[in-house]
Amino acid sequence: MSIQPFDGNPPVLGPAGALYQQVFGTVQTLISHNLLALFARIAIAGVFWRSFLNKVETNGIFDYVQVINDFEIERSLIKLPAFPITISDQTFANFADGGRNAIPLVPGEIAAVMATMGEGVLPVLLVLGLLSRFAASGLIVMALVIQIFVFPTNAHFWGTVALWLIPLLYLVGRGSGALSLDYVLSRHRAR
Repeated sequence: MSIQPFDGNPPVLGPAGALYQQVFGTVQTLISHNLLALFARIAIAGVFWRSFLNKVETNGIFDYVQVINDFEIERSLIKLPAFPITISDQTFANFADGGRNAIPLVPGEIAAVMATMGEGVLPVLLVLGLLSRFAASGLIVMALVIQIFVFPTNAHFWGTVALWLIPLLYLVGRGSGALSLDYVLSRHRAR
């Protein structure tokens, strides 16, 4: 893969412009597509994985108690899904008719299972860099469903969904990079 030529502004300010091109040309070389794709995959996967953990029964590792406004709240440094994976009753209630996550034309139980499976499987695929464009596309669909049916406001779009779409669209358009199973498997298949 060749390095993209520096796409900054031409050095119109003489020596200062030349310095600008030299510094940011080096930065562009260091921050490669492979590094950006890896960071985008991990960052956006974390958003949807945390949502998955809120939908299923979990086990905590390194539990502790946090006191907030004189209330004790049990927390865990690490949460993992309990096996077998069990969708919580609250999740089904949220997707039922009249629930905060209800989606028109899709029965609540089916919507709850689909959302939970998507948020559980697609982030794992992204972190591994396996079927990354498919996984990112699936999360784009989920983000748009959330925007259209659950929180249909401009504030939610610009404050949340637009920020999710940036790394997801990058991954769909550019792929997962060389630090991924997609890359390794495509190289292995080419042999």
